[in-house]
Amino acid sequence: MPVLFCAVYNDFMKHIKTGRLLGVLVFLTLLLCGCEDSRHYKQVEANALKYYKQKYNLDDVEVKNVLAAGNSGLFGYTGVKDRAYEMSDGNSVYWNEENGTFADNAQEEEIQKAFAEEILDPLLAEFSLPLKTTSFSLNRTDYESYDECVFTAFYDGDIRSFLKTEDPKLCDLVLAVESEDREKGEAEIVRFYDAMKEWVSGQSEAYILNSGLEDLTGDWYPNEHDLNVSARALLNYNKEIGWYRQVYIEVFDGVFVTSNKKDFVLEEGDILFEEAGTCADVQELIDKNYYALQVDAPENKNGSYTVRDRRHENHVILDDPSAPVYRLKMSQRVLDELDDRKELGVYILTRRENDLPLYVYYGKNSYSVYRVCENNGERTEYEAVSPDNLYYFGTHRSLSYEEDTR
Repeated sequence: MPVLFCAVYNDFMKHIKTGRLLGVLVFLTLLLCGCEDSRHYKQVEANALKYYKQKYNLDDVEVKNVLAAGNSGLFGYTGVKDRAYEMSDGNSVYWNEENGTFADNAQEEEIQKAFAEEILDPLLAEFSLPLKTTSFSLNRTDYESYDECVFTAFYDGDIRSFLKTEDPKLCDLVLAVESEDREKGEAEIVRFYDAMKEWVSGQSEAYILNSGLEDLTGDWYPNEHDLNVSARALLNYNKEIGWYRQVYIEVFDGVFVTSNKKDFVLEEGDILFEEAGTCADVQELIDKNYYALQVDAPENKNGSYTVRDRRHENHVILDDPSAPVYRLKMSQRVLDELDDRKELGVYILTRRENDLPLYVYYGKNSYSVYRVCENNGERTEYEAVSPDNLYYFGTHRSLSYEEDTR
């Protein structure tokens, strides 16, 4: 009887006698699973070497190192099923456990060079607008432990034939064009997209700037809501283009918003501020919700309180109870675009001369208000607008429970 089996059997019988059968069963299960994984990956390693030798007609090569090819979690790389096998010639073979396929990086440099010279660069040269692009990669694994570009098909020097066979995933490429004519910029990006999707899968991003293209230096990545950006496109080569167009409409004197929803542009009159009372009405709602809190909730063992209570929250007091409060009046086309929470993501900008900042009260049992954005006209802020929100121009002060004399 093999020594390992005898040892396990003797340990098993000893624990049965002491009544610890459950622990032994768990031990045996883990042992058997570990053995199964070991056998599986030994076979994968052998197949990886065979794949690599046959693909490149090699004899004098061997596996030098094995990596768990993935991203680490709470306990490191323990849950990673993919593997990478470093070969003695300096290249590596990647095993995709889910797909059951091998790929390698032996031809990475010549494939990407040929793709750039024969496909990408000629398409970029067709742009009539000023253009900047980032670097790109094909079939990047994008893992902490194994970040390589790998390919399954053999490249014989015909890049077009290779692309048709491999259908590689284009990664990392970002384009930016400059034009005050957004439609012209969109037309050139669409032309590039239509030509590129014949050769690759994956996704790129493209930006249309009114100005400032020369300011993009180094590892640039435009902020899609900078005021010089008129549109951003997600070029999904497997599906379609998704456009985020930055078109601001004025919803109140000096207050502007633009949609943050793909393929949805706001039109004049879609959202308007309409008076809905005063800050005194909002104060009533704040007071009601604040005083509905428990006076002093019990603490957990770690010292944190189990629910929100008045001793741990501030009582918000609006400084100008007579200031007007506004509700959002939305067109039917906007109401149809609201999500399950009755909200639409927008970016908001204020340009009001010498005025107070804009605040919002979200309701929903809230006992506080939040500043939406500064009144400087230079910076946009994200806001989830809803017909239930209440807005006002002003400030507020907060009192703790102990100081509250109301």
